[in-house]
Amino acid sequence: MSNLQAAYAAAFKNLRPSAEDLPGELGLIVTSCWKEDPNERPNFTEIIQMLLRYLSTVSPPQIVPPPVRRVFSSENVVFSPDSPGTCSLMNVREKDGSGQNVNAADSSEKETKGSFFFCCS
Repeated sequence: MSNLQAAYAAAFKNLRPSAEDLPGELGLIVTSCWKEDPNERPNFTEIIQMLLRYLSTVSPPQIVPPPVRRVFSSENVVFSPDSPGTCSLMNVREKDGSGQNVNAADSSEKETKGSFFFCCS
């Protein structure tokens, strides 16, 4: 049944889904909202109060934490010597006088100043 069909059935034929599968008090809350006469239906404040009362009677679900070994386990990944490292990610492209791209790490200025990261000098 589509949403439109359900709305039509509720509005014009007074048909509602079954509340039999709902827990007792929750079923009463839901069906009280379905009363034909709007004056007999609870307002939002009353619905909130009824739901809070219902929730206070329901025991919270048992939360089972995941096994500790899965949460804190980590594996060191060994990369091949050919894989790009941090230096290749940090290189900045510069243009030399002829318009050619030159890596900043390869420039003589970089070599004379040195590098804070010894692996990238």
